[in-house]
Amino acid sequence: MFRRANKITSLLLAAAAIVSIAPATGAYAADYKKIEAQDGTIYDAVAYKDGKFYIDGEVNDKDEAVYYLNNGKYNDVSDIDTGSSVAAYGDKYVDVSNGDYFLDLGTGKATDESIKSNAEDDAAAALRKKIKKDTDGRYVEGSSANQSEAIPTVTELPGAKFGEVWYETQYSAQDATNKNTSYLNVYTDANGAYIDADYNLGKIKVTTTESGVSKTVSVDNTNDKYDANTTKGDVTGSVDSTTAKVIGQDADYIYRTATVTISTTNSIVQKINGIAVSGNSAFKQTTGAVTFDVIQKISKAQASDNIKGAKYAKTVTAYVISDDKGADKTGDLINAANGYTDSGYTVVDGKIVNYGITSDKQIATQTITLKGTNGYTYTDFADLSKGEDIEKSSDSGNSYDGYAFDIDASGNLWRLNGGYIYEWNNDKDWDKVYKVDGSFDEMSVYNKDNIVAWNQSDAVYSVIGGTKADDTTTDTAATTPAVTAGWVQATNGTWTYNKADGTKAAGWLNLGGNWYYLKADGVMGTGWVNDNGTWYFLSASGAMATGWLNDNGTWYYLNSSGAMLANTTVDGYVLGANGAWIR
Repeated sequence: MFRRANKITSLLLAAAAIVSIAPATGAYAADYKKIEAQDGTIYDAVAYKDGKFYIDGEVNDKDEAVYYLNNGKYNDVSDIDTGSSVAAYGDKYVDVSNGDYFLDLGTGKATDESIKSNAEDDAAAALRKKIKKDTDGRYVEGSSANQSEAIPTVTELPGAKFGEVWYETQYSAQDATNKNTSYLNVYTDANGAYIDADYNLGKIKVTTTESGVSKTVSVDNTNDKYDANTTKGDVTGSVDSTTAKVIGQDADYIYRTATVTISTTNSIVQKINGIAVSGNSAFKQTTGAVTFDVIQKISKAQASDNIKGAKYAKTVTAYVISDDKGADKTGDLINAANGYTDSGYTVVDGKIVNYGITSDKQIATQTITLKGTNGYTYTDFADLSKGEDIEKSSDSGNSYDGYAFDIDASGNLWRLNGGYIYEWNNDKDWDKVYKVDGSFDEMSVYNKDNIVAWNQSDAVYSVIGGTKADDTTTDTAATTPAVTAGWVQATNGTWTYNKADGTKAAGWLNLGGNWYYLKADGVMGTGWVNDNGTWYFLSASGAMATGWLNDNGTWYYLNSSGAMLANTTVDGYVLGANGAWIR
């Protein structure tokens, strides 16, 4: 630990040499909390709810091992080897070494049962049973590609960790007349409650002209044909099943990017959902067809009806990837096609958050709101946040491809940089949530109250959440109430500061070069404070002020130590016995 101690000593000496020249802003105390670091080596970690964590390393003065941390108590998980690769799986598991073991984060019990593959097999079997019962010509029967007579292969759909697991598979289509491809995407939950995702288009209003006369029809699905002005069955809709890609899900919906094509035989497509096709870049026109890219919001609930026996989504809405006027926005997406690496999406409260790593190793983020105006459904892109630094570790750990970046259980984005943990506010900014050790370069986040951050090389870490327990080796160790190192705000709005050992700080406290005064009961002082006969002024953030101070129209001067001067002259201004400038 000598390298680490020397580094801390250097930082303390540097901080001591800095003289505060202005009061700290209120954001320092109120907007984020400072978290104390602990000495110890973490190789990998997975944060879970209610103060429960998977911790792999040499921590809390214990031997190197895998630990289940629950309510401040480190329980050795002897079945799992330290250094194993890990990933969150299902609603409560850590997948260890790609299925060798699974740790139940609710109980701390490890098993070598194939939890993930068994769940996939069960879902596939349940889906096969229901498809075989339901289908009546929707899917091909008797061909080598047919999966209605065999166990299908299912793949897990992307979504926030520890959420409900849904799967996708493909079935051969019996009638490919109105589709770009010969198979159909099917999404299912663990019990085989499925939806045929390539049927419902969600009532796309298509205005056509024929012989100078216009007509608007609602193209609802990919199987029916719709009448133009004088030609029956002239208008059809299709979705490209091969390029449709699920980008996320929440409790009720699956979201995917897709390409929709509206085709005609004799008429000409003039408008899509009320927006003129001609002159608007989101719509690509070819002879007899208009193609456009969308984000589809597909309900997990089944419709009461069926298509040839197969169940389909109750509701689907197709949001054109454009602004409200029909201008193409696909070039603004953060993806590989537009020059980003490690790009992806997450869903938060019905909004799409799009992110990726830039060529200069910074993170880019933007929030996309799905909107509808006068019947036209489109994507509203918030301002792009680009150029934000992000730590990158040589140990990829639980970070996103080696970057200190994570998505929590609600789909929120988090990043770590320069000793601060930030949360994307799902609009256009990153909010500072915690101040941590400046060397940290990896983290795992369940939510705001359950986070692990660490630096393996520097042998230092912090655990946010849970309780602090007595360090004993028995399972009956008594625990103390939860204590979080750093600033803590009481229900009455006052602030106290917890030290690393869980006790409240009192007296003068130096944090980041700013001085704070904690009263005997630990409550942070603000305004004027008399300490041993010397007056000091603490700003609204609690930080000690220096220099000239205007207090309700009266000027005072506080020297570099924060002490108020009196009976003297500063910068040509005379200060009286009470410290006030004599005008």
